[in-house]
Amino acid sequence: MIKVNLIVDHTARGRRVSVKPTVSRMGLVYTAALLVTAAGLGAYWYVLNRQVNTLTATRDQLRAEDQRLKGLKAKLEQYEKMRQVRQSRIDVIEKLKESQTGPVLLLNHVIQSIPRDGQMWLSTLSQKGERVTISGFALHSDVIPDFMSNLATTNVFKSVELELIQEDKDAARFSLVCMTTQKSPRGADHGNKHP
Repeated sequence: MIKVNLIVDHTARGRRVSVKPTVSRMGLVYTAALLVTAAGLGAYWYVLNRQVNTLTATRDQLRAEDQRLKGLKAKLEQYEKMRQVRQSRIDVIEKLKESQTGPVLLLNHVIQSIPRDGQMWLSTLSQKGERVTISGFALHSDVIPDFMSNLATTNVFKSVELELIQEDKDAARFSLVCMTTQKSPRGADHGNKHP
């Protein structure tokens, strides 16, 4: 035979004891200290991360600036070499100018006196003592007086006189006699022909 108890024992239900959790003060202190430490470390990490990012950006800018400055330095060195080469050439030219004497200076003054329009060219230039003879051709005879006045203003010639002028239909042939203030070297007779 089977017995079934249909009466429920209600007394067992009422005896339940509720358990209240207890929190120790030391646990709260440790938890608060842990939270404060975690917050401090988080803030410290955030600050360090921002500084790292800022310093990385600054480093990249400085590297780019360094590359730009290296390029400028290379260009500057190249320009300095070019300047030194140019200066050495200028020094050679100045030295040659300083060492010019007699016929070279005379020829320079005559060449500078020729009108720049290309209507005149010289065929001969000769010097005997103080006498300088200049011969040439001009497309128009009206440029010859300009040439003579240019020669007179160089302060190299005491006098500039027209010796000969012959006009053809294509060109005018002329010859000038000039007296120079500079004598040719002793016993030297300089004759230069120019095409």
